Amino acid sequence: MIPEMNTQSLLAKFKGKRILVTGDLVMDHYLEGTVSRISPEAPVPVVALGNGSERRIPGGAANVALNVLSLGGTPVMAGVVGHDREGDILLGLLSDAGVNVEAVILDRGRPTTVKTRVMGRNQQLVRIDREKTHSLSSDIDRALISRIDSIIDGVDAVILEDYDKGVLSQGIIEHIIGGAVERDIYVAVDPKIRNFWSFTDCSLFKPNRHEAGSALGVEINGVDEAVRAALEIRKRLSAGAVLITLGSSGSVLVHSDSDLPQHIPTVARHVFDVSGAGDSVIAVMGLAGSCRVGVTDAARLANLAAAAVCTEPGVYAVRPEDIIREASRFE
Repeated sequence: MIPEMNTQSLLAKFKGKRILVTGDLVMDHYLEGTVSRISPEAPVPVVALGNGSERRIPGGAANVALNVLSLGGTPVMAGVVGHDREGDILLGLLSDAGVNVEAVILDRGRPTTVKTRVMGRNQQLVRIDREKTHSLSSDIDRALISRIDSIIDGVDAVILEDYDKGVLSQGIIEHIIGGAVERDIYVAVDPKIRNFWSFTDCSLFKPNRHEAGSALGVEINGVDEAVRAALEIRKRLSAGAVLITLGSSGSVLVHSDSDLPQHIPTVARHVFDVSGAGDSVIAVMGLAGSCRVGVTDAARLANLAAAAVCTEPGVYAVRPEDIIREASRFE
């Protein structure tokens, strides 16, 4: 594991790095109440909402931008929200936090993606999604590309965060990665299923076990299967590195700087909630790539970040002190 002082020096490099975060913005909407009885209308709990029971939190690619910000970077958000109240609220939350939203497009043809979670007794009772996942219209697609082109020369790295909500089409992916490669800009990718094989020539590709297995048509039940999957994915995508996250089993890393695959065991002690852990991992990897931190050290930092996030309830933007705290346990 990375010594504490080395962890501090690595994290210090993140300060002020300008990171373009592109992908699917999501509003995480929480309704939290108490449950004391079952409805007489159906066998479901009745959730009584009180004052302060409603929360809205930026999610998806927006949460990645918040993680970049909390780690000392300067995020520039690019994507699409609906021309609606939830879109206004989401952009307001990001702007108030300090995230640049100049490259976010308002689309009248689709609603802002909202995931509403009804909570009772600290448990999720139901989730209600409002979304449209079709591809962007040609006009919105061109507008988004134009905004990205206007800022890409001034960024130190790009993070592509795909939630399969339709913002990242194959054309946009190829355009962004092609432009980044021309400029020698680091590109970190957090994929889903639909566009899995579209991220050719990225610097880092970070699927989880399920995504990698689905794309390859195999089951990944352990480290050995994950290593084989990572090697195959890296070959097909010509990626600089592939990091497959395995939940409680840690992660595996294959990359061009080493002939040997690496297994990075998890360091999580208490898993309260895994929400947002992947967002923190890709934020760390993108920031580390922006300042050319070695991919092995970057993956170990990301592992510490995931451990810190898992100890927090709900979606949480990891901070440098959280990672340093986790690293200190191994001194």
